[in-house]
Amino acid sequence: MTADEYLDRILVPRPNGSEALETVAGFLEETLRGQGADVASHFFTATPFGFQLCFATALLLMLGWSVALVAGRYRIAAVLVLLAPALLLLEFELLWSTVSGLYNVEERNVIGVFPGHYKAPVVIFVAHYDTTTHFGDHRDWGVWGWRMGPAIGLAIGVTLVGMLRKKGAPAWLRWGAGLAAPIPFAAMFWFHGLGPLLREPSPGAIDNGGSVVALLRLGDRLSARPVGEGATVRIVFVAAEEERALGSQAYAETLLADPPLGIFNLESIGAKGRLAWVPEDGFEFRRFRSPHVLVDQVNAAAVLLGRKPLPMLELPPGTLTDGRSFLALGLPALTLRATEDGSFPTRLHSEHDSRDRLSVESIEKTVDLLETIVELSGGR
Repeated sequence: MTADEYLDRILVPRPNGSEALETVAGFLEETLRGQGADVASHFFTATPFGFQLCFATALLLMLGWSVALVAGRYRIAAVLVLLAPALLLLEFELLWSTVSGLYNVEERNVIGVFPGHYKAPVVIFVAHYDTTTHFGDHRDWGVWGWRMGPAIGLAIGVTLVGMLRKKGAPAWLRWGAGLAAPIPFAAMFWFHGLGPLLREPSPGAIDNGGSVVALLRLGDRLSARPVGEGATVRIVFVAAEEERALGSQAYAETLLADPPLGIFNLESIGAKGRLAWVPEDGFEFRRFRSPHVLVDQVNAAAVLLGRKPLPMLELPPGTLTDGRSFLALGLPALTLRATEDGSFPTRLHSEHDSRDRLSVESIEKTVDLLETIVELSGGR
């Protein structure tokens, strides 16, 4: 199939927990099998409404704190204001599904293995195939996400003033803080909680249909490779990237016993800009850098193709990729993503992430690079 024909099958809204996601998973499985790969499904527990549940709960806790503060019930206010950051820490930093797990489903990562020489290393290429829809953009979430920290600090400070002063906190302070502190939480609930319900769903072209198609096209080329030659290649399509990267996290844990030579995660492939590499990924309080040996390998492949070395592209605040899952466990991983007008693509997670923003030529050029990486990893 051509890249355009693959796009015809992939570019539909495919949110986590939906029938469309499973339909696409079935197509990926069927295609990999037709290419001659050894195909397997890796099942894991996903939380398709995790963001809605988490930010709704956090907002309710902050509103409860506000009511308790204004009423002078400082001990109740103290409990509520500490529960809100504890919830966010457990859910988004430690990936414990405390509230998000109230509704969960079984989803799957689809894995295709193209065996190489038995002594050759293993190279893994990853792309997520799920989509999501939100209000706002990554920059909007980043700004309001960081404001939750100062808001919690304000709330704790005013609560302590009320507990330590004999007369409690002044009324103006209680009302002012009670109105201000919940605002960032309301904004995050608007972006992540109401967006999926009220906005036209995203077809997920840049995020991340182009990357999925690039790996399918790589599979087409690997199918023509002589059996038993070169590096063993695993093409892995992961779900639930848009839900705390739970799919790649579950898959990464299976690699610890026998780590691969390298893991290359693809994001926004096909965007009409230069391909770049991401230097680090992670959580709010823990960051992980990609090993430079993988950057050197990518740039060596680019030079062999007569291209310039790839530029570096930092992720915007509040943004993560599946690369985090592997780096956090000490696995060698590097995220490659295409730019748009020289920077991080915007207007994602919305109906604006449409097919007309993709370049098939850009997708095919990326496939050339991936194929060269395979050749450098273990010969052809």
